[in-house]
Amino acid sequence: MKVVELALDCLDLRYARLRRRHPQAEKRLIVSLEEIGQQSPVIVVAGAEPGRYVLIEGRKRVRALRRLKSDVVKAAIWEMPAAQALVAAYQLQDGTGWNALEEAWLVWELVRSAGLSASEAGRRLERSKAWVSGRLGLVESLPEAVQEGVRSGKIGAYTATRHLLPFARANAKDCESLAVKIIENGFRSREVETLCRYYAAAGLEGRRRMLEDPGRFLKALEAAKHKDGANMSSEEARCLKNLELIGNVSLGLARSLPTALASETATEARERLRPAWERARRRWTELVKTASVVFDPAAEARTADKETAHA
Repeated sequence: MKVVELALDCLDLRYARLRRRHPQAEKRLIVSLEEIGQQSPVIVVAGAEPGRYVLIEGRKRVRALRRLKSDVVKAAIWEMPAAQALVAAYQLQDGTGWNALEEAWLVWELVRSAGLSASEAGRRLERSKAWVSGRLGLVESLPEAVQEGVRSGKIGAYTATRHLLPFARANAKDCESLAVKIIENGFRSREVETLCRYYAAAGLEGRRRMLEDPGRFLKALEAAKHKDGANMSSEEARCLKNLELIGNVSLGLARSLPTALASETATEARERLRPAWERARRRWTELVKTASVVFDPAAEARTADKETAHA
């Protein structure tokens, strides 16, 4: 490996799309480069054409140098094929700093573009075949608008995988429409969760109105909450908040448990999670009994009558 000074114009940035942009981090980097200059080299490999190099790692530094009107960049040239270099760069960081979608894009590049089998890609990345299949599934299931939103930094990877992925699997076209609105309006993760939850419960007309103007829908929903909350006691408001929390957590677990137990070590995972599930089930049963009395007092009376009749 040797470190040289290369012209920025000779860099091929095809792999920059494998990582998410971080606008705030790039702004800080620009300030640093302007004050003290480039301290660490980017990583490149030789391109197909003489004098051309493919950027493997260092996309933020390259963008920042271009913003500063620089013509050159310090680069470490790795003498290996591009696919091998991508794997080496990932392993060098031990996967730290890579979100699930970035890993998915890397796996997609190795399998679909570089021609590796899923087993070989997993072996090189030191991951299981199930992990590779799961990451490929993210790319195959999420609409391009969602993925572009993550790349640009306007949609969080957590939001994409936790909230928009189930939405996309139910209706990819509507999910793509919502993704465009998220990018335009800068909705936060909690707001996207709310939109996805209400979409799942709404009828066709309700879904159409929500997708047409999700910002207005969220404002109307917030106004309704404040109106309802004005007449609530503090204890009632606390119960409402906790019930909403329980519902959201239960829905999240219903979606994530099958994935968590689908790996090659599912038996061990099941045994680790089972005690927590048994505790949760006992507490849930107690809540159901209490709620049935609170929300349907007549049911308690009917139960008492039956017990009296059998006595």
